[in-house]
Amino acid sequence: MDQAQLQEVEKLCQALYEGTDQALRNEAQQQLLTLQSTADFIPQCQFILDNSSQGYAQLVAASSLEQLISQFWNSFTVAQKVELKSYIIMFLGNNAPRLEDFVVTQLTKLCGRLIKLGWFDSPEFREISDDVSKFLEASEDHHIIGMRILILLQIFEISVATLRNAQITVQRPRSDKEMRLITVCLQLSNQCLGFDFIGTNPEESSEDVGTVQVPSSWRNAVQDVTIMQLFFDYYRFTEPPRSNAALEVLVNLSSVRRSLFSSDKERAVFLQTLMSGVQSIMQSKQGLQHMANYHEFCRMLGRLKASYQLSELVKINGFAEWLELASDFTIKSLANWQYSMNSIHYLLALWGRLVAALPYLRTDAPESQHQAQVLRQCTLQVVEQYIKTMLDSVDVVVASDGGVEDPLEDEGSLREQMDRLPTIARLQYETVAQFLAQTFEETVTMYQQCAAMPYNGQVVHQMTILEGRMTWLTYFVAGVIDAQANADPRKLQADLVWDGRLSRCVFQLIQTVDYRLTNSNGRYKVDEKLEMSLLYFFKAFKKVYLVEGAVGTASAPSISNITIPGGGAAHPMLSSILSSLKNDDKEAADVLTIYDSMGVGDIIVVMNILVNKLCNNIKFWHREDRILEETLEVFIELISSYSSSKTLLNLETVQFLIHNHVGAHFPFLGYDNDNKYRIKFYSALSRLVFSSSEDLNNAFDVFMVPNLQILQELGQTPDLRTPAAKIAIVAALRDLRGIIVSAYNKRTYSLLFEALYPTFFPFFRRVAETWYDDPVVMTALMKFLQEFVANKGQRIYFENSSANGILLFRETSAIVCTYGSQILQVPLKVSIYLEKYKGIRLMLNTMTNALSGNYVNFGVFSLYNDTALQNAMDVCLQICLQIPLADVMAYVKLSRAYFAFMEVLFRNHLDTLSALDSVVFLQLLKTCQEGLQSAEVTVATNCSCAIDHVATYMFLNHARDKPTANMIRSHIASNPDMLNQLMSTLFNALIFGNQANHWAMTRPILSLLLASEGSYSDYQSQLIASQPVENHEKLREEFGKLTADIQRSVEINNRDKFTQKLSMFRLNLRSFLAL
Repeated sequence: MDQAQLQEVEKLCQALYEGTDQALRNEAQQQLLTLQSTADFIPQCQFILDNSSQGYAQLVAASSLEQLISQFWNSFTVAQKVELKSYIIMFLGNNAPRLEDFVVTQLTKLCGRLIKLGWFDSPEFREISDDVSKFLEASEDHHIIGMRILILLQIFEISVATLRNAQITVQRPRSDKEMRLITVCLQLSNQCLGFDFIGTNPEESSEDVGTVQVPSSWRNAVQDVTIMQLFFDYYRFTEPPRSNAALEVLVNLSSVRRSLFSSDKERAVFLQTLMSGVQSIMQSKQGLQHMANYHEFCRMLGRLKASYQLSELVKINGFAEWLELASDFTIKSLANWQYSMNSIHYLLALWGRLVAALPYLRTDAPESQHQAQVLRQCTLQVVEQYIKTMLDSVDVVVASDGGVEDPLEDEGSLREQMDRLPTIARLQYETVAQFLAQTFEETVTMYQQCAAMPYNGQVVHQMTILEGRMTWLTYFVAGVIDAQANADPRKLQADLVWDGRLSRCVFQLIQTVDYRLTNSNGRYKVDEKLEMSLLYFFKAFKKVYLVEGAVGTASAPSISNITIPGGGAAHPMLSSILSSLKNDDKEAADVLTIYDSMGVGDIIVVMNILVNKLCNNIKFWHREDRILEETLEVFIELISSYSSSKTLLNLETVQFLIHNHVGAHFPFLGYDNDNKYRIKFYSALSRLVFSSSEDLNNAFDVFMVPNLQILQELGQTPDLRTPAAKIAIVAALRDLRGIIVSAYNKRTYSLLFEALYPTFFPFFRRVAETWYDDPVVMTALMKFLQEFVANKGQRIYFENSSANGILLFRETSAIVCTYGSQILQVPLKVSIYLEKYKGIRLMLNTMTNALSGNYVNFGVFSLYNDTALQNAMDVCLQICLQIPLADVMAYVKLSRAYFAFMEVLFRNHLDTLSALDSVVFLQLLKTCQEGLQSAEVTVATNCSCAIDHVATYMFLNHARDKPTANMIRSHIASNPDMLNQLMSTLFNALIFGNQANHWAMTRPILSLLLASEGSYSDYQSQLIASQPVENHEKLREEFGKLTADIQRSVEINNRDKFTQKLSMFRLNLRSFLAL
């Protein structure tokens, strides 16, 4: 690379990161990605780092180096690896003050990647602490970089020591560099505590991660309360972003695991310090005017009860006062909801967890009784304030005319609140429910009165407010009902009455809304948010009351009619028991069901109201994706249980839907629009049809008439290359895909197969020939075909006299060959994944499903000189070989499909693979070797299975003169180091890799060991040489134990025995290896 090329790279980086033209940015990205294509570009990346002063160019060079090193690590010599590590360390040391923060971050990440990959290759990688110590002794910029490279505990300890040395006070001013160092120390402290120490990879967006699993070696650092006080001080004496960063550290400190503390006394001291610090903040309210501080403080409150039991909290000095302060803080936060909406659910979580633990609190002591009473009073005040605040927020939002953000539009926060509300609302349910019911009834009545008035501006304004209030009320009712299933059984009867009254309010609202909607033919629609709240209520109601054995839906079975065998007189004790049972049975007969409490009608009436509402949504809300999607989800949930699906089939509305699912009645099902939700609709509707046990054949034939009719019309269309035909094709294929998804057994699959084959498969081939270059059409076709050939639950079964399995594969092969032979020649427009790789992924998935379905005897094809199998495999292999491995690994879905296809080939079609050239065969093996190092569990598992198939075949046929075995031996002989590389990669992945992959990695190790004992011995020598002398004898002993008593067999019993030995081998090695 020269200066002219460097300037071109800088221009591309400028266009990528600062450009506004999306097309130019995409083009720049594609050109810059070539730097990540092969290891030959490493010198160019180094040239960019050494000669460019542009931060974006340095970022691209550093990220490209990380990708290249990760992908081609096995291709480097040890000397080259050490040289790369030394280069990065030296570059950071020489250029630290001049580098942008994002460049430093990427370079330290690259450094960490190098150290991880090279840890066992050379001692120089394990001496990183010596290099870092030089950074810590240099300037502040170097100090920051050094802390980013260090081991976690060292980072935390040095960060804390640096913060202590800074001696933050109000009086002393600080330079920008000092404040930057403080900021970095706080951030690193938080990142250290937030690290995923046990590899569970919790969902980062969740706030219920709970416990911070720091190792025992952190005990002294964490349970030292002076460290906690240090972060409280930094909160008090700094401004955001440093103050909220200090609170983030405190959130993680408050969540450390219980077993870390050496005694309960130490934990109690720790908790007292934490609660006192929180209490002082609530009393002084210092710093809470900053939104960042306020949000983190609410997070801390939400985490407190998640980490500590209520029985521990009540022992804290002044806990009752603490509760009152927390209640006051919550109520004031609710009163200022415009500024705290994103934090309210944390406060509700605190009260919810406190209330949930209340039944387990011992109340024998007067102090505990007082604290429990204070908690009940505070909780009721919080609930009442929350409900009133949310209802009053509607007036503010409507009056602002868009100036104030509507909390109902923040779906994530709203769901969080509804998850928290039931627990605290049910603490004193009668009081809360009475208020909700009265407010709801009054609001619905006012709404009905407004709806009957002539429309004008004032009426519309009033109805908007009422709809907003009814939306909140519906969410509240859904939330409290959803908790009924977990309620105390002793309270069920009383609570059921209130559940029924609240549900009646919602069903009356549904009837009112539906009446206006249908009478106006869809013109008088309510607010979209109200519709969403009604669907949310449907889910809650169905979950609790529309399932078998649901609470309050049926009386308990009677056992009072027990008779004594022989007709003799019962024992007096037994007579007493039977008498009490009879009394219980009389009480059970008087128990109300939810439908009695509602007073709307029995289950048939309620289901009819519900289904009518869903059908009207499908008919009138088809242009609103959110409502349509949610409606279909409710429909699917309704038919998911046996009893409700039977009830649905008897409803007139459902029967009309089954016989008239056409665009004339339901516009979104027309073939003149492209709607992806039709897949979900047909999946639900066909599942309902398939659940019919009476005359299924005729019911299915009637149901399929509209779908087969459009296929027939399209098949007779002379020109399929028109916009109208394209939309209709995509819609028809999506409909079929929805139906095939629900064909879950042999009977239902056979019905659909007979309906489509052989009549319509020529049409499918014609679609592939006509639209091979259109990703939308081909995605619809390949997704349908992928599902159609998938033998889920052994649903594809043909009689021995039937050739349908072979015929199905021939048709599949024809479509795959038509598409696969042309897709790579299609010119690229914008996105290579959307335009090419997505279709290729679906094609490979289709072939994988067809090849592994066990309904085709593939030997028939060669026996009768049928080229369908060979053609399909040739096309797929050519595509696999032409896609750059970097692209395969970059796109996760593509890599899953790619390696799943490889696994099937190595499992069932080694004869075909062995007939390839040695270069190609070894390339496929090396591809699987790279896949072993993937972070994607599915990819690594498929690659290990593929290697196991080859090694097992080599071992079982090592002395046989078979064409396939001879060719494989010839391929391996052309690269004798291939098996050594595979063994090394497998052992490294087993010992140092992700625990989730261990079982998969053990299988090919045994077969490789048996096929090539030399590769096992070489790895043993390599690992011993990489360790200190004191570990050599231990390693030899562990390797000796591993192979002791292992037979030269790949039978399942021997494999399982070896797997157990490997697990112990790994645990023992990790206990003393220099990691």
